[in-house]
Amino acid sequence: MPLNKKALTLLEIIISMVILALVITGLVNVFISGRQLIQHSRYRMSAGEISKLFIDPLQYYVRQDTWDSNCFGTDSLANSTNGSYTVVYTISNLSNNTTGATVKKVKAAINWTE
Repeated sequence: MPLNKKALTLLEIIISMVILALVITGLVNVFISGRQLIQHSRYRMSAGEISKLFIDPLQYYVRQDTWDSNCFGTDSLANSTNGSYTVVYTISNLSNNTTGATVKKVKAAINWTE
């Protein structure tokens, strides 16, 4: 009596399940990485908006005679928190030798934890 070859053996089923598990694991890793990238991008966009929030008020004090009394009242601010973000900014003098004018440089750094 010949054997019926239409049925799957246990070994074939196990091998196909291992292959399927590897494919699903790879797809899950792609989705997790994509989600982390999107979350990181959201943090970066929010940090840009927060830095704009801190830098924008300085535009009203760009005149040479009013710059010494900037809207923050100090030339540096450290650890100002806005939610889960930490803002650190410094204002420094840069001298321009050709015109004799003093140029101000504002540097803002936004830190956050993910």
